[in-house]
Amino acid sequence: MSAERALTRTVTRTVSLIATTALLTTGTVVLGAGTAFADPAPVGIGRAVTDGAQRGLFSVNAWTDATGADIVSVSARVRSGSDVVTEIPALAEQSWDKGRFRVPESAVLKLTEDQGAVPALGRYAIDVTAKDSKGYTTTRQDAGVLDFTLTPRLGELKQENTPSRENPRVRLRTTLMGEQPGSGHLVPLEDATVTFVRTYTGDTPDPVAVTAVTDGSGAVTSPEIDIRDWANFRATHTADTATAHGSSTTYEGLTITPYPVKITAKSDRTRLLPGASATITGRVTHGTANTPVEGTDIRVGFLNGGAGHATHKTVRTDADGRFTAGLTGPTGLSLSGWSARAAEFYVSGEASGKLAVPAESAVRGVRSTLAADGLVTVTGALAAVYDRGAAFSEEPVQLEHSKDGRTGWKKVASAKTAYWTGEFSLSVKGSTGGHYRVHHPATDAYTESFGPSHLLTRTATRVTSVNAGPEPVTKGGTVTVSGVLQEKAGSGWKAYQGRAVDLYFKAKGSTKWSYVTWGRPASNGRITLKTKAVKDGTWTFRHAGDSKHFNSTSGTDYVDVR
Repeated sequence: MSAERALTRTVTRTVSLIATTALLTTGTVVLGAGTAFADPAPVGIGRAVTDGAQRGLFSVNAWTDATGADIVSVSARVRSGSDVVTEIPALAEQSWDKGRFRVPESAVLKLTEDQGAVPALGRYAIDVTAKDSKGYTTTRQDAGVLDFTLTPRLGELKQENTPSRENPRVRLRTTLMGEQPGSGHLVPLEDATVTFVRTYTGDTPDPVAVTAVTDGSGAVTSPEIDIRDWANFRATHTADTATAHGSSTTYEGLTITPYPVKITAKSDRTRLLPGASATITGRVTHGTANTPVEGTDIRVGFLNGGAGHATHKTVRTDADGRFTAGLTGPTGLSLSGWSARAAEFYVSGEASGKLAVPAESAVRGVRSTLAADGLVTVTGALAAVYDRGAAFSEEPVQLEHSKDGRTGWKKVASAKTAYWTGEFSLSVKGSTGGHYRVHHPATDAYTESFGPSHLLTRTATRVTSVNAGPEPVTKGGTVTVSGVLQEKAGSGWKAYQGRAVDLYFKAKGSTKWSYVTWGRPASNGRITLKTKAVKDGTWTFRHAGDSKHFNSTSGTDYVDVR
């Protein structure tokens, strides 16, 4: 049960004898304003409500609680005081809202001037009578108020003029009409106040409201509104009089006349490291005669790809239209260039140029190794300091060597970082040790950076006093090859017992060395190996270094076999 219906059916426990008698003899109860049913009255009537879209119509709820009964008819009358203005013999039940009854469209209430029955605009009382299929009838007086007044309708909101740099003000105009109930005719609302509101979409002044009064035709023009930024407009009117009631709003955007200029500008450099400064100079002119534009604001800043200005400053042109702006490279941003654009609302124009502002880089995760054969291998990755998720194109990196780790750094190898990951691998052969570091020279994308310096060391080894004999030797006889294995000690050498030493042979006329045998040096570093003489040829020793020593190959000795 609806709240309206529950309220209407509130039982009044003290019932007058007259109302009870009327119910028992006629089955009809007449309700005054605020009168509630007393049991067993089954027919209820809700509040009559004026239609929001068409004020010549109204609707009301009606119901019966009699078992097996339905509402069979609902009628109404409209009155002013005790004078009945018109009667509606049958309200139609709404197919989509059972139990709600509405004045039929064919019986819409109109003014007498529109061939209707209502003599004048205003508000009228509504009495409603409902009857169910078992004959119970109820009449509710003052069931509602018919709002038979004009509905305000604002027409299209338009600009009377187009604001420009020379005249940055606008007037707005519209027409305020009143829609008549029933007929829908529009009549001018004269001497009515319309409020015009300017709203901005950006970080600009608060909305500004001005008012104006309609003339005899309902037309109204606003006072001048100052325009210094993009704006939206709305016009509103609210009426609450004996003849008009309600609100109406209309909207409009802004159209301006732009002031196009030509901006020519340049930067004093093409690459700007973080913390350093660049100077942008330029000139602003207008028209085919290139007339200088004095006193206009120009916004000069870095371009952040397609995201507009990353940082900027605003400067003003002098009497010759010239401007100068200094820009300091920001930290942590990889930028795409610079631009100088008109900052004044009506002025349009822009110049731009390339200015690489590399993002700060770092060389991270460096690992350096020095193999026994003198091969240096350095791996790591180039990374952005402030944007850990940055993707890299191929960036140059180089391996540098220094004897003392402080001065004399020289490039010994170079490579490109891997696309996306920034990883790299650098190598150089023939090293005898020293200090190594990775250097990323500055590019347009990333600043210069250095990896840590790593000292790579191994101890040098050698096999000296190599002798093969006897010479000559008989074919099939024994060849004895000897030498001494040593390691570097300060500025000299000392005996090194070390690991195994391999003996290699190269036959006369051949270019290929062949492994023959191996042996381990004595504590004095001496090694002596014996083998069978087969061919004329050359003998040599090779020592494979360990984790702390370099490889080494001895001198050679030739043996003639007869």
